[in-house]
Amino acid sequence: MKKRKSSGNFIGIGLLCLLFLCVAVFSIFFVCCSKPSSDSSEETIPPETFSETGGISDNTAAQTESSVPPFEEASTEQKEARNLTGLKLSILGDSISTFDGYIPTDYNIFYPNYGDISTVEKTWWFQVLSSTGMELNANASSSNTDVSGDSSDTTGSAPGCSFKRINDLTPGDDGPAPDILIVFMGVNDFLRSVELGNFTTPEAQQEGVITNFCDAYELMLQKLAATYPKTQIYFCTLLETNAGDVDDNPGAFPSTNENGNTIADFNAEIATIASAYNYPVIDVHNCGITYDNLSDYTIDGTHPNAEGAHLIAEYITKSLLY
Repeated sequence: MKKRKSSGNFIGIGLLCLLFLCVAVFSIFFVCCSKPSSDSSEETIPPETFSETGGISDNTAAQTESSVPPFEEASTEQKEARNLTGLKLSILGDSISTFDGYIPTDYNIFYPNYGDISTVEKTWWFQVLSSTGMELNANASSSNTDVSGDSSDTTGSAPGCSFKRINDLTPGDDGPAPDILIVFMGVNDFLRSVELGNFTTPEAQQEGVITNFCDAYELMLQKLAATYPKTQIYFCTLLETNAGDVDDNPGAFPSTNENGNTIADFNAEIATIASAYNYPVIDVHNCGITYDNLSDYTIDGTHPNAEGAHLIAEYITKSLLY
């Protein structure tokens, strides 16, 4: 009797072990079948992106409609140049970008009257055209002009924030809009000690006599964006200068105007304003012309000579192509 009871116990234990084994196998099979594939689309969806600019429209949407190859920040891995051949280039600038016969007849001329930029081929912008294959659309550069001033001015000395200068970026009344536009002005505002101001966030600027550089620069940008919505617009920082230095040590870096501002202060505001509207900035200040070598690359501490123009052209060309 004891043997039968022992045998029955062994059989019961065996059945129980078999049951546990079946449950374990079923569990493993269920987990394997329900595991998500490594190719799941949920893992490849990029995060949402958005613009932090306020209600005023910026440059993001406009560039998606442009026929110009998109601008990308240069990197060490990016080797292939953009193809800009045949595109139309316009320039909005001051004396540094002038040349007789290539700007409106009522504009103020600097080159070739002064310095060694004796032919148009030596100007920085013509060298950019030659290096990229672009064509000149219009050059609305006028010597001795500011960004700030009376936005209703219609003379050849009108400020950069005026409709006069902005409308002259096309050849004639019905000329084509530029594909690419380079804005390179503001040094005269520094030299004349125009109030710099302080840009914080985008806001609609009003027409009138603008005496604040930041307000005038933002008004100029807003009008350019509205007038040329499909144009790729580049805003340039300013070159160093040793003119207009009125601090206690006028022979030493940095030059300081009557308000205590430096070129670096103006450049910081230019970069901040352009970036707030998602426009690219070309840091021409970093082209190789420094405070210490102004005598080598300028004719008077402000206006580039032929060698200085070549440095500017090389830097801008690289920024546009890469």
